[in-house]
Amino acid sequence: MILEKILHPGVPLEGGRRKLERITLDSADLAKHRQRVKTDAGREVGISLPHGSHLHDGDVLHFDDELAIVVLQADEDLLRLKPRTPEEFGYMGYQVGNLHRAAMIDHHGIAVLYDKAIEALAERHHVPFERVRGKFKPAQNQGHSH
Repeated sequence: MILEKILHPGVPLEGGRRKLERITLDSADLAKHRQRVKTDAGREVGISLPHGSHLHDGDVLHFDDELAIVVLQADEDLLRLKPRTPEEFGYMGYQVGNLHRAAMIDHHGIAVLYDKAIEALAERHHVPFERVRGKFKPAQNQGHSH
């Protein structure tokens, strides 16, 4: 089965005879528009979306009377930096960007996929951090080149 678009069925995914199968992907795989994967029921499917498409947690890729296939985002190993001052926030944000790492930024801090180099940098500069599991949804790149 080749899945070629993201659907918006507007009705409950489970119901009647319809089975629900899930495809669990990490943040790197969510960004791929072409890939071969297996559902949680062991069904092998191909994903072939238009170039530039990105998958998101909850996207429906197949929907008919018998089967719905939905994307779930996997929890990943994250490093959450917890700067205490605007200066620490700015410094660590600069360092993460300088290392070209994707980041989630909110008023609680900066989260990146676990990275030993960033952990060592935080330790060296006494910036609090914690290692956690969670969904990684980085800020979107608006285009960058050197």
